Amino acid sequence: MRSIPAFRSLRFLLVALVLAPLFTGCASVRFPPEPPASPFADGLDGDAIFARTLAAHGGDLRTYPGDINLSTDGRWFALIQRIQPLVSDSGFRIRSEERYRPRDGVYAISHSGPQGIKHVVRSRDGLTVAYNGVRETDPAKLRATAMTNDAFRMFHFGPSFFLDRVDRWVRLDDAEDAGRRFHRLRGTVRPGFGEAAEDEVVLWIDRDDARLYRIHMSLNGFETTVGAHVDTTFLAYREVDGYLLPVRFHERVRGPLRIDAHTWWTTGVDTGRGWRDDDVRDALSGSAAAPATPLAP
Repeated sequence: MRSIPAFRSLRFLLVALVLAPLFTGCASVRFPPEPPASPFADGLDGDAIFARTLAAHGGDLRTYPGDINLSTDGRWFALIQRIQPLVSDSGFRIRSEERYRPRDGVYAISHSGPQGIKHVVRSRDGLTVAYNGVRETDPAKLRATAMTNDAFRMFHFGPSFFLDRVDRWVRLDDAEDAGRRFHRLRGTVRPGFGEAAEDEVVLWIDRDDARLYRIHMSLNGFETTVGAHVDTTFLAYREVDGYLLPVRFHERVRGPLRIDAHTWWTTGVDTGRGWRDDDVRDALSGSAAAPATPLAP
């Protein structure tokens, strides 16, 4: 009876060993697409379209004077956990309590999962990570966390993330998905996600309401994801203090292989608690401790 689980474990290991090299050194992966040779009939360039989507999301979130607090839940798909265990970190990153103070960029997340609590704080002074109360020093885990932490701040808080990281937006051909038409913009993110010097992104923006629909991105901040690219689609939005925030997400790996990776959703949101740095430094405490107010159906 013991041989069946052992065989399955060996099979999963072999799958991981075969697929893992696909995420490294993939210079042949063509991302992002090239811009069209001729100008667009509507006369809009990439920067003008980005300005529209920024306005549709409520403007520059960096000027928001208070704090924004989220609760999320989700699930990881099986294969991504096996081929990218440090990036998915699915023993801890299932549910989260997130605390963000846009005016000075403090972003703290308390993740929870079957293996316990992972606490991450990103600020202008750097990154700290602790697992079950023990400070993490492993460089690979810190690099993977830096990359995912940047990405999730971008996903959850919208186009303001790019204001001090993208100098110019290049307009690509429009595209269609599920019967809807989208503008697409390409930008180089500097610095990139985590420790990457730069990454590439393609924004899909709804032509009718200017909402951000999808972000297609490279992942140069971690050694096992260099050459890979993924996209995350925003499936629902809520207005929060005049800003439009996404509340339902689906992430896919698009190259060099194509698989579903992660789906998650916001379960709670509130603002203006006035928590201090000490309330998020080592764990969520004080006015940062309580879960975010549950979203109404």
